[in-house]
Amino acid sequence: MTNPIEYYSFSKDDVVNGFVVQAKTTYGYALEALYPLMDSLDIQRDVVTDLSLYKRLEEDILLGCVMPPITVALLTDDSLINTSDSIYSYIQNNIHSSFILDGIQRLSTLGRASKRENFDPERALYLNFILAPSRDRLLYRMITLNNGQRPMSTRHQIDILADTFFDFSDIDLKLIPEKAKMRVSAPKFFKKADFVQGYIAYLSKSTNIDNEKIIQEKMDQLIASKIIEERIGDSDFIDVIELVNKFESSIILSKWIRIPNNFIGFCAGISKSLLEIQNSSLEDFEVYVDKFEQAFKSINVSKVKVGKVRKICVKNAIQDYSSLKDLEEFDFLTQLAEWI
Repeated sequence: MTNPIEYYSFSKDDVVNGFVVQAKTTYGYALEALYPLMDSLDIQRDVVTDLSLYKRLEEDILLGCVMPPITVALLTDDSLINTSDSIYSYIQNNIHSSFILDGIQRLSTLGRASKRENFDPERALYLNFILAPSRDRLLYRMITLNNGQRPMSTRHQIDILADTFFDFSDIDLKLIPEKAKMRVSAPKFFKKADFVQGYIAYLSKSTNIDNEKIIQEKMDQLIASKIIEERIGDSDFIDVIELVNKFESSIILSKWIRIPNNFIGFCAGISKSLLEIQNSSLEDFEVYVDKFEQAFKSINVSKVKVGKVRKICVKNAIQDYSSLKDLEEFDFLTQLAEWI
């Protein structure tokens, strides 16, 4: 049987620690293998409903145009090695569990065109595949591809990928340890909205992720710029969730991390201190959290916006854990005052 995808080349992407592959297939195979993937991201609501915007492309498809390439993403595992045979085989074996990074509107238009007379399923469609070992790295690439485009906002892209990668259907604290798994159980008792806010804070390393004084469009642009500016570190969000799971052994920490402003601040600051907090005992971290809370009680709540200040202070306290953990309470309060 002839391979439905013709591969041209692959290149290492050092930013996402993955590979980019150039390939070609046919309209017919794209409808069979790629068109159904729009549903896998719950993204149908983002397909443009004003069909007149893509009517010209639909007509051009029937006249024999060559569409711009579709970008398809795959999450890889440890079995992938840096050879063309390994990479191309991995794509072929896993294409039905991939998702579309760029080209949803073109695929939707192709689907409509395929129902009309004179449609030629054998015409060429060019593809770019992005393979990466991390959900966060794929999301980073998705945002750099789509930033500023419509109709999907940065926040919505993150929301969609959270749905794809984290399982909210049967909330459970026992996380899947293998990082290559596509679905990871989200922590118990977290509202999905709070969980996604934490994910955004983690990616952007910022607590300024939801400000009613800034219109949503500009807020989304700000979030995207922060994510792109910060790039991707050595850790992944699954590492953060595994740490949250560890906190379940402590009544104090379990309750503390579930306060939305604490969770957002924690996620925004954890990248710089993840390894040290992972290696700390629960008892030591309990003492640290208690010291923070005792200092925070000294803040004059009538003079500040408590929610905003709490997120900022938690972020700084978490990211500077190494240098602050041995401070006495009043020294800690002095540091807290400098953050407000």
